[in-house]
Amino acid sequence: MFEASLYISRKAGNKMFADRAKIYVRSGKGGDGHVSFRREKYVPNGGPDGGDGGDGGNVIFEVDNGLNTLTDFRHIRKYTAENGENGNKKNCRGKNGTDVIIKVPYGTVIKEGESGKVITDMSGENRRFVLLKGGKGGKGNQHYATSTMQAPKYAQPGQEAKELELQLELKVIADVGLVGFPNVGKSTLMNYLIGQKIAITSNKPQTTRNRIQTVLTMDEGQIVFVDTPGIHKAKNKLGEYMVYVAEKTLNEVDVVLWLVEPSTFIGAGEKHIAERLGKVNTPVILVINKVDMVRKEEIAEAITAYKDIYDFAEIVPVSARNGDNTDELMSVVMKYLPYGPQFYDEDTVTDQPERQIVAELIREKALHSLNEEIPHGIAVAIDRMKKNKKVMHIDATIICERDSHKGIIIGKQGNMLKKIGSTARFEIEKMLGCQVNLKLWVKVKKDWRDSDFLLKNFGYNPKDPE
Repeated sequence: MFEASLYISRKAGNKMFADRAKIYVRSGKGGDGHVSFRREKYVPNGGPDGGDGGDGGNVIFEVDNGLNTLTDFRHIRKYTAENGENGNKKNCRGKNGTDVIIKVPYGTVIKEGESGKVITDMSGENRRFVLLKGGKGGKGNQHYATSTMQAPKYAQPGQEAKELELQLELKVIADVGLVGFPNVGKSTLMNYLIGQKIAITSNKPQTTRNRIQTVLTMDEGQIVFVDTPGIHKAKNKLGEYMVYVAEKTLNEVDVVLWLVEPSTFIGAGEKHIAERLGKVNTPVILVINKVDMVRKEEIAEAITAYKDIYDFAEIVPVSARNGDNTDELMSVVMKYLPYGPQFYDEDTVTDQPERQIVAELIREKALHSLNEEIPHGIAVAIDRMKKNKKVMHIDATIICERDSHKGIIIGKQGNMLKKIGSTARFEIEKMLGCQVNLKLWVKVKKDWRDSDFLLKNFGYNPKDPE
């Protein structure tokens, strides 16, 4: 394990938003009913005319889209609605008390202060919530006159106010983007952090082609990790699409994790990424991966080299393969995340369709099995995916660019295709939790990586010209 204090460079002055607040709320007391009698000329025995008391004000919570923290509740902790006015003579009803309306950010969870019991969650359609109703005003003595008691000297008191100690909470919800050079370990790190394999991995560059989102739900909140294709010099339309997806992500996430290897060499590719990062207002955390493969001195030298090309918010060394120092990385990431509502339920791990994940798992096994020149030129299309009883039946086609590649993928007597199919089926069964019947075919689509139509068909939507 690492001595984190030796290897983590923290920027001074960074502060987290307040995500919790304790407040006191009280509704308004109802006004008392009034006791009085008519005093009219020539009517010596006038009847009762005491008016009713007004209702107390309510305590109401409302969502304000302009708020994103609970910081204001540090300064104002007591919220009290107005009491209702007492009734008056001549059947005059007291004025109702004014409601107190408490503005909170979307996604605020309101809990009882002592028990921690959730009262309501200000998200979804719940944008206005009456927490405490004010006390009802008491009835004046006019209501108590009877044939046997024509001059009642009694009026009803107003209902008492209600009060509560509350705890307000706003959990973290944010997007964290992973960028870096191809084959630096972005997918491996993301899979480790969420505790499940979603993004495919291999030792070949440009493995990840699409933007892949995974969801990590913790007690502290929810983080959406966004794995992107490696930023590289594009040689075809597929490459252009991959770079476009990666660079577009920089402007859409709340924090960027830039993964690099522990080296002092800063090449043109790294300088290009630094240049792109310099154009966004997003905190960038440098993650030096694969530190289990080098000496500590080399890690320190790499930190020094990268600090010269970019003003990082933090620098954290990790080993994504072994999970070394990943807890420290998560603690650092949490410092920079905003607060907001939880968008996914706790069981959600990814928003990727099952068909897409299956296609990518097949491609991964092909990457592991085939020669260097072929992987970049293959794609996988799911032709059929249907469950019959307890068995998932999947038909898939591996697309390649050349007839010679088709022969290599199939192999002698179909052995290579069988190998790809059996290893893929094992992974797919683990993911789906059921038996899988996988059938694979191979087709040639020449130069598909430069075809807008075929790219779209295979799930790689070409870059929007705008």
